[in-house]
This record gives sequence, C-alpha cells and structure tokens, in this order.
Amino acid sequence: MAEMHRQGAPVLVLGEALVEFMPARMGQGMGAAFRFEKYAGGAPATYAAALVRLGLSSSLLTRLGTDPFSTFLLAALAAEGVDTSQVKRLPNRQVGLCFHECIDGMTSLIFYRRDSVATTLSPEDIDVETIRQAVALHVLGTTFQISESAMQTCLKAIRLAREAGIVVSFDPNIRNILGSTETDRAVEEALSTADLVMPTLEEAEAITGQSDPFRAARELRARGPQLVAVTLAGEGAVLLGEGEPILCPGYEVEMVEPTGAGDVHAAALLVGFLHGWDPAEIGRFANAAGAQGVMAMGHMGPALPTMERTRALMKKGAAL
Repeated sequence: MAEMHRQGAPVLVLGEALVEFMPARMGQGMGAAFRFEKYAGGAPATYAAALVRLGLSSSLLTRLGTDPFSTFLLAALAAEGVDTSQVKRLPNRQVGLCFHECIDGMTSLIFYRRDSVATTLSPEDIDVETIRQAVALHVLGTTFQISESAMQTCLKAIRLAREAGIVVSFDPNIRNILGSTETDRAVEEALSTADLVMPTLEEAEAITGQSDPFRAARELRARGPQLVAVTLAGEGAVLLGEGEPILCPGYEVEMVEPTGAGDVHAAALLVGFLHGWDPAEIGRFANAAGAQGVMAMGHMGPALPTMERTRALMKKGAAL
C-alpha cells in the first residue's frame, strides 16, 4: 500500500486524451444524427478527472496538438483540476477523435486516431523524477494499441515505477489488441508488475481463458497484483486481495450513457487501494462511483462522481 505521507502526491496517468462526439439526441444513431455534441474524453483523461473528484491529485502525461480540439481538451482538463504540466503540445498534429452512439444501453464507437498526436508518445517523454514524485502510476492497455512507441512509453513508465516503489495500477482494456505476440507480452508484463488490475469479465476471460469471474480473479492474482477487480458492468465486480474473492454488487441507477463509467470505477478502485481499505469496502465505493458515470452524457462535468454522492449511494445499499 502507498505510504500515507505520500498522500498529497499526484497519481500520474499515462495515455491518450480524445475529443468525443455523440448525437445530440439521446438514443439516436450516428448515421441518423445531423447534430452532435462535443465532449472532452478518452479513458486516461476521464480517469484523471475522476481522481480529482474523489479527493486525489492527478497529473495527465500525454501529447496534444495545437489544433482547436486540443485547446478545448486542455481547458476541460484544467477546469476539472487535473495537472497538465506533463502535457506536451506538438504543432502539425491533431488530437484523436471518437464518434459514438448509445442505443438501448449498447455503445458503438468509431475512432479517428491514425497518426494522431498521442501516437507520438515516446519513452523520452518519461521523466524519472516525475515518476518518483507520484504516489501511483496508472496505465491503460489502449495506449499499447495506438503505436509501438506509445507501448514502449508505457512499459518504461511501469518499470521505472516498480524500481521506485511506486504503486502501479493497470487497466488492461485489451478487447481489441490481443493476438499480437509483442502486445501479449507487454500486457503480461504489466499484469505481473502492477499492484492493482481491473479487467472487465470479457478481458479477464481473454487473458486467462476463464469465463467465471472468481476463477479469472484467482488466475490474475497469481500473476502478482495485490488486488484484482473483475468488473461485471451493472452487476458489480469481483474483488480479490488477501483471502477469497468476493462479489460486490452494483447499484441501481437510471442509465443515460455508459461510456466512461469504467474509467470512473477504475479511479475509485485506486482511491480505496491507496487509502488501505479492505476489498469489500473498495468494491462498494468503486461500484457507487462508477454508477454515477452512467447517469449523464459525456465523461466530465455532470458525468463524474463526487464523494458526497458516492457515499449517499452507498448508504442506499446495493441493488443486487
């Protein structure tokens, strides 16, 4: 667990920020929409903002362009209180874009990120002192996907964090990238190095071959993490630390748009982990925080949890 005297240090979040577009009318498909709403997003950016809402400091290490969408993203991150001092802006590159729809609770996404500015992330972007000054490092498997240099940047950060004794959190998020031998090897290194991992059940099954979340959690825990959380969407999550895996039920809320809720849930897991809570308490807290991520459009602003609303939802009790 993190030493409490480091509690004020930021969590360093490494990865890609995106500008996301959704049909202005909720439930409408992309093909039928003529008007779209613009949102600041991307899993690492959402995660970093959620940490701040839940009482931690966060710093996002990424690359943005000098295009208007990049400027919009930078302002949105700053408005959420995320430290952007590790954001490098490059001319002649633009930020990645994502269009998505949510119909009957099912989300479809189309990415425009080929040669986007985040694909230029380089191991040279990782400053040893920045790693050492962080309380934790969070890395996502999606960053392994966008380019070879981005994957090597993640691996360098993870190795430096481990050498420095910094907590490592890893969200595999590898539904679309398993199959490449090199990528598989990188994911396995991250899984064996991390202190905390939080795959979805689908991701856990892809990694372990186990469709049962309890068995998958055990196999992942055997790779080395101190805490594993296999997420089950609205049904909650199976957590395994010391002892036996436990099911932490989800909370019943009115769903508006679910994208980004998993990143909120992952951020809340780290909050509980750094505070040294037991797995059951971490699971309840993360499920309540993540539930708030489905209650509004977008990823930041109203779609982010607050500590007050999270605690209030926990008092109401789990739905299952």
